[in-house]
Amino acid sequence: MSDEEAHSESETEAHASEVVVRPRAVAGGHDRGAALAEAAAAPLAGAAASPLHVAGAGPARVAGAVPSDDEEAADADADAERWIGARVDHFDIERPLGRGGMGVVYLARDLSLDRAVALKVLRSALAGKVKLEDRFTREARAQALLRSPYVVHIYYIGHAEGGEGRKASLYFAMEHVDGESLEAPLERKQTLDAETARRLMIEVAEGLRAGREAGIIHRDIKPSNILRGKDGHVKIADFGLAKPVSDNTKITEMGMLVGSPLYMAPEQARGDDIDHRADMYSLGCTFFHLVAGAPPYDGPSGLAVVAKHMTLAVPRLRERAAKTPRPLAVIIERLMAKEPGHRFADYDDLIAALERAAPKAVARAGLSTRAAAAAIDGVVAATWIALVGAPGLFVHLLYVIVGDAYFGQTIGKYLMRIEVKSIDGGRISIVQSAARTVVAMWLPLLVGMVILLTQGRAHLAQVIDRMQPGELSDFKSVVVAFVVSNVLLSVLYATGFAFAAFHPQKRAIHDLLGGSEVVYRFDDEDTARPG
Repeated sequence: MSDEEAHSESETEAHASEVVVRPRAVAGGHDRGAALAEAAAAPLAGAAASPLHVAGAGPARVAGAVPSDDEEAADADADAERWIGARVDHFDIERPLGRGGMGVVYLARDLSLDRAVALKVLRSALAGKVKLEDRFTREARAQALLRSPYVVHIYYIGHAEGGEGRKASLYFAMEHVDGESLEAPLERKQTLDAETARRLMIEVAEGLRAGREAGIIHRDIKPSNILRGKDGHVKIADFGLAKPVSDNTKITEMGMLVGSPLYMAPEQARGDDIDHRADMYSLGCTFFHLVAGAPPYDGPSGLAVVAKHMTLAVPRLRERAAKTPRPLAVIIERLMAKEPGHRFADYDDLIAALERAAPKAVARAGLSTRAAAAAIDGVVAATWIALVGAPGLFVHLLYVIVGDAYFGQTIGKYLMRIEVKSIDGGRISIVQSAARTVVAMWLPLLVGMVILLTQGRAHLAQVIDRMQPGELSDFKSVVVAFVVSNVLLSVLYATGFAFAAFHPQKRAIHDLLGGSEVVYRFDDEDTARPG
């Protein structure tokens, strides 16, 4: 466990903390969802003293666990300090890393194996409280079941003698991760780049897959529960809300929700039976937040946020983080599908999709290939004009604009196996396509505009008609005369295309102005959206 992760526990937490929500007497299921939505729509009674805060509104409180006034807080501080320098079994406690609702986490030295560990000690005030001790023990045992490099390992569980008439406090020793949680970059107003997010998602999915294989649902996946070591790899921590799939006992009391509103699956909020797909939903929300820099849903209270999870459409990640590659955005949005059946069936499918979404080497089309494609499209243009006359030119322009925007290709590009893409790897918009087409063909369009303005529409139509095969020599004479009399314009036109030969990404002037590039097309597998 890392220093920062323990610190984030001490806030319990400003961003998406573990909370206990008590909606008005509800039986559960969809009735509970309706009650939550209704409660979120109206001001909360006693909102000023509400125990629920999210997204920076202040520390949340776990019922019966966090001090409610300064005196109790002072007692908690004293309780945290008293273990410093103590020896508990074969662990020497060095310093506190942070305090949470149920306990304090310390950096300690395992004397038996001479290694640093994180020691989580149940608060003295909670010692002897059966339900809380059961939960504390359940967290340690759930984590200990998992054998994965992406889960914080549990080493030992025992009792720390309280002394001075106090009851013994439960504690467990776990792996100390030298790094920070994924909450840390959010607190610094930073985001993860898409490729780092994709790679870390695979590791978290591997850890959750190990949990599923052991029959464990985490139920509280969020940035502060994912620790990133200095080696760049992540580990899942804090299984305090974990529940065995086969366990039918109620971890929460009737009418209560336990979880983190910013990342809670709709079915978990309704109190429905949940499976691993609830963790998938939380995983999607977590990485949406990490990539976009803001959670998918936010609100003035936990109830308001939960209601949005249940009622609002899945937000589009690329609308908030435009540079996110489309395949990764599709995966994250699919994880956040409202219906569990629309998410991935299992972690194998999710991991496979994430691996397919890896950036591929981009082979940018060379000038000769692009020239060949342009020549083919020139033949297509001549064919249109031969068939229908002057209107054929405008049909061709429309075909190029639509083809590049929606398919990335014209016939010439298709035959040369190249395509137009935006610089972030997606399709260019219809506006971008129109802009790059106009810029690419500015000289022919200028010729047409000059003829239109000086000699009228009828003469322009005659010039275009001369492009038909039977009168090609007449058309050439018109173009040659213009080019020869406007040498500077001709040089500029050629330079716009030739620029691609010298640009490091082989982008012509119209590519730069249109925010596009032309690359070789390779067949690959697409990641499908949920149905």
